[in-house]
Parts: sequence; C-alpha cells; structure tokens
Amino acid sequence: MTITIPPELVPLLRDGAYFDLHGQAAEICEHVEPRDRGDVCGEVNECLDRAQRARALLDIVGWLEPVEASPVEVDAREHHDALVRALLTRIGVERGVDDDSETSPGERAEAKVRAGQLAGLLQQVEEGGA
Repeated sequence: MTITIPPELVPLLRDGAYFDLHGQAAEICEHVEPRDRGDVCGEVNECLDRAQRARALLDIVGWLEPVEASPVEVDAREHHDALVRALLTRIGVERGVDDDSETSPGERAEAKVRAGQLAGLLQQVEEGGA
C-alpha cells in the first residue's frame, strides 16, 4: 500500500529518518568500541539492517530539502519499519515542545497539530504495512 506524505510533513519525516540513521550509527559504535567485547556480529548486523532501511527511506523522501516542496509517495509495506521509527521519533520531538519553557503558546499549538498529523500518518502506515 502506498501512502502519500503531504509536502509540509516531508521535512519532518526526513528529519526523523536522519535521527534514526544517526541512532543506528551510534548503536554500532556502542557495540564495537569496548575492547572487551564479545561476538557483536549479530547486533551490528541488525543495526546495519535498520540503517539501510533508513537510508532507503531517505532515498525516497530526499536527503536534502528541495527548492519546491511536493508530496512524496512511499510504499508503507516495503518501508514499514523505517517509517514507524522516523514517525515515532518526530512525534516525540513535537510532543516534547510542551516541556520547553522557551516555546511560545503559538509554537506549542503548531507542534501539537504537527504531532497529530504525524500520528495520522503513523496510523496509515500501521494499517497498510506489516
């Protein structure tokens, strides 16, 4: 099932995919840096697989912000896991705005709307993926 990411949400999804990719790289480092590590091949391969899925999602939504925003179609089944991780990350960021004392009431309201829109996309992914 293909879902359409509205142009205003594409940058948020892209950001979530970047966060996911960064997290996978950081987790790989955690596995390979200790000198007394055991066999970490399985854990590293899992992280690499998740990183590859984040990379594939970035290939679709774009690695850079285009000059003109446009909707993006994504196969929710093929990219299910990466979409879920990216969307959950961004939903968390948007909801975290409430905890920031520097944020204005207007910014909080906008973040709440974005979180709701992202949650709607997540629901579409869950219905069409897996």
